[in-house]
Amino acid sequence: MKRMFWAMLAAVMLSACSSEREYINYRGMSMGMSARQLADSLQKQGLALDTTKYEDRYVLADTLANNFTVAIYHQNDTIGDILENYIATYNDSTSQLWQKIRDELAEEFGWPNMGKHGDLHKEATFQNKKGTVIVTLLNTYSPTLTVRYSTAQTPE
Repeated sequence: MKRMFWAMLAAVMLSACSSEREYINYRGMSMGMSARQLADSLQKQGLALDTTKYEDRYVLADTLANNFTVAIYHQNDTIGDILENYIATYNDSTSQLWQKIRDELAEEFGWPNMGKHGDLHKEATFQNKKGTVIVTLLNTYSPTLTVRYSTAQTPE
């Protein structure tokens, strides 16, 4: 009886270890790391931590251009979403950046689901079992580009 118990326990432990969750990468870093570690890593790469830090997010900004921010949304230091926000002065520059980011993500994730595809509003959604990335372009009065990385998994 004891052998059967230990055999069943070993089988459960083995299956738990083999099904460890995989996370998408954000700029070469796993979104499975703690939010604080990711914020520290981004600071080492030259982004400055904004002093308007809230309990549920870290906000980092590009100190050179002031047109790029990264918000790391977390709960108990576990990353849920990362939101990049780019603001440009020209519609052409945001369109080119959108295309570049979309092409880079397409190499990693495959062809995106294109929810919107117009001149003023484009949206590409990349999904796999590790998470979701949504790239959104709004070319309006003040052109913006957002890239949302999410750890939310899609059902198989």
